[in-house]
Amino acid sequence: MGQFGPTFAPSTGIRRFSDSGIYVLGALVSSTAFLFVVDIAGGRFAEATGRSVAALVALVSVCVLMLVDAIRLWAGRSMSFGPSRQTPYRIRLWGWTGVLAWGLDTGLPVSTVRATPLPMIGVILTGTGHAGPLHGVFYGLGITLGLLVSLLNLSSPERIDRSMDILVRQYRSLNPAILVLAPSGLAAAAMAIALADAA
Repeated sequence: MGQFGPTFAPSTGIRRFSDSGIYVLGALVSSTAFLFVVDIAGGRFAEATGRSVAALVALVSVCVLMLVDAIRLWAGRSMSFGPSRQTPYRIRLWGWTGVLAWGLDTGLPVSTVRATPLPMIGVILTGTGHAGPLHGVFYGLGITLGLLVSLLNLSSPERIDRSMDILVRQYRSLNPAILVLAPSGLAAAAMAIALADAA
C-alpha cells in the first residue's frame, strides 16, 4: 500500500480510506475471478485423474517449489519463487485508476513478487482440486485485513511513509527461511497426509 504514491501516501482521513477501498475492490475482484476459474479447472483435473493422483501432483509441485525456494535462499534471495517485479511505478500517476490497477495486480496470486510461497501454494492446491470456489474471496479478504490493520494503526494526520519503513525493518528482521520455507513444508506435509489417506 505504500506504493500508491501521490494518491495515497500524502492522503489523510477519509481520502486514505477511499483509496484503500478502491485498492481492496481491485484485489477482491481479481483474486475471486482468477481462483474461481482455477477452481473449475482443478475440479475437472481431480475428476479426470482421481484423488490420489491429484494429491500426488500437488505434493510434488509444493516440494519442487520448496526446493527452488531453498536454492534461492542459499543464493541470497529472500522472496519466494515468482515474478521479480511489482506493478510498474508509473501507474502511481494515474490517480484512482492507478490504485485500482494496483489492487487488480495484487489480487492475482501469480502476477507480482511475493514475500512467502503461500499465494502460489494456494494456486497449486486450487488447481489440483483441493480448494473451493470461495478460495479467491478468502485470499482477497486476507489482503483486506492486512490493509485495515495497518490503517487503524495510523493516526489520522500521519503519513504512511514512516509506517512502511517500520514494516520493512520488521520484515528484514525475520528469518527468511521461516517466512519462505515453512509454508511450503507445512503444505507438503498436509498433502503427504492427504495422499496417504487417499491411497
